[in-house]
Amino acid sequence: MNLYIKLIKQYIGCLVSSILKHNIVALAAVIAFFGLSAMIPLALLIIYGASIFIPNISIQNFLSDILQSYVPSLPDAKLYIAGNVSRLVALGSKHVRIVGVMGLLWTTVGGFVSFQQILDMIWEIPHRRSFVKQYLVGFGMLGILMSLTVITSLATTVSLALVQRIFLQGDLTFWLALFHDVSRMSFPLLLFLTCYFCYRFLPSGTIRPSNLLMGALISTLGIYLSREVFVWYSLHLGQYEMIYGSLTFIMLFTFWVYIVCIIVLFGAEVALALSTVREQNRRI
Repeated sequence: MNLYIKLIKQYIGCLVSSILKHNIVALAAVIAFFGLSAMIPLALLIIYGASIFIPNISIQNFLSDILQSYVPSLPDAKLYIAGNVSRLVALGSKHVRIVGVMGLLWTTVGGFVSFQQILDMIWEIPHRRSFVKQYLVGFGMLGILMSLTVITSLATTVSLALVQRIFLQGDLTFWLALFHDVSRMSFPLLLFLTCYFCYRFLPSGTIRPSNLLMGALISTLGIYLSREVFVWYSLHLGQYEMIYGSLTFIMLFTFWVYIVCIIVLFGAEVALALSTVREQNRRI
């Protein structure tokens, strides 16, 4: 029992020390900036790639659902999400061509390269990848993210089609409940896998996979739990809408992206602290 308490104290001390040393609050601001600038190009690329396999209406419904699953219930959130996703789907499926795709790729991959450099800084990797390798890894990470999104959206679409086929053969309530549960689980699973693959492939060095899984789990749970806190926060802002008017959603959404970036970096620190403590106790 005393050994477990000692390990917990050692881990918490290591985690707090690492967070203060790396100042993840400041680093999260950098990721949030690049994340926001790469968000629309990334959405257009996902729409463009997914439209090859999936009907546009399915893409629109899936992206709307996934954004509403991640984004807190902010003022006018559903209106902004539905309107912008609709425009992006119309633009991405008709007007994006080869030159446009290359420009979108470069903008989006820049965000992954920035995230890669920050993870290298947090994990204190002495020998980082070359410039070319960083962008190649960024392209690879973009491909993984697009593949995960397409697979998840296909699974959701297939589940809906399956429910529609079974309507006349079984208990309607049961199958609707089953489909609802599958759809709800697909979004946190996509977020968990995205965090894990970012921790696994973006940094120039590697950490034990079990530590990365724990970090990805903490990030996923943190994002979903913080949504509820952020909703409470946005509801108690008083005259916030009077100050920002039509920009209220944009201001709150920007702040939310910043919070998500802090949580993601915290997950990376959790994985690093686990690895450090295990290494220290192995040497004893």
